[in-house]
Amino acid sequence: MGDLGKMNRAMSQFMLIDALSGIYYSLHIIDLTKNTVVEYNADEFVSSIELDNRDASGYLVNLISAITVSEHKDAALDFVRLDLIPKRLKGKKSLAAEFIGANIGWFRARFITVETDDNDLPIRVIFATEIIDEEKRRIEKLIKISLTDELTTLLNRRAYEEEIAEYRGKELPEDLVYVSMDLNGLKFVNDNLGHAAGDELIINSAKIIRAGFGVVGKVFRTGGDEFMAILRADEKTVDECIKNMDELIGNYKGSYDYELSISKGLASVKEFPDATLEELSHIADKLMYADKDRYYRETGKDRRK
Repeated sequence: MGDLGKMNRAMSQFMLIDALSGIYYSLHIIDLTKNTVVEYNADEFVSSIELDNRDASGYLVNLISAITVSEHKDAALDFVRLDLIPKRLKGKKSLAAEFIGANIGWFRARFITVETDDNDLPIRVIFATEIIDEEKRRIEKLIKISLTDELTTLLNRRAYEEEIAEYRGKELPEDLVYVSMDLNGLKFVNDNLGHAAGDELIINSAKIIRAGFGVVGKVFRTGGDEFMAILRADEKTVDECIKNMDELIGNYKGSYDYELSISKGLASVKEFPDATLEELSHIADKLMYADKDRYYRETGKDRRK
């Protein structure tokens, strides 16, 4: 390649790197064969070797150690191991990982292949860091929305299914308690007082359930009048939660003329040590329906209305 061709290639690479510098928090060009590193900024190339007399490997170790929180440091240091980069990057355009920075929040570190040898192994790469804290917050907000019941702000059925999946195939904690709940009389309220009253019943029941069980576990709205809770608490604490709930129910006064009543069924690992979470849910459901039958017998109300 002639001098003009080399100059054009160098200029093209410089323009590419200059464009990338507007995206990334930091940008470094690393020669893996020579173990050298050059830091790029908008004004000029600054050789870190000349500034601190460190090789590329040592420079990246110090850089990542300085900006990463201790909980992520080991993983980040493993990610920037230059002796492993040729194998990890072989046949790839880039390799990225995400960590939490000590002062910059979430950031993404990325190696980008610039030049390879005859075996398709990278010999020159770009190492770049990009601040993604705002992106992470947007993603977390979207995830929260997708897992939240819009009416009650409790966790929704999707969140419930994900929680159940987390326990599947694992030994359950000894203090796990499954609670199945169902509102009594929601159909009557909707049919006779209107859906605004029905929504009020659902919303305030959710508040009471959250006040009762939310401090020791996760509470879900899984259907129109169906609620579940997965708790981590001892028997005494669960009894106190139920007592607190019952007091709140007894003292409740809504905007409409209806009774707020919640049927409950509980099943714990302590009572059924060999049961899976799905089996605990079936047991709790049966106990809840027995509690519901008792409610309608004692009140003389028609549960079909």
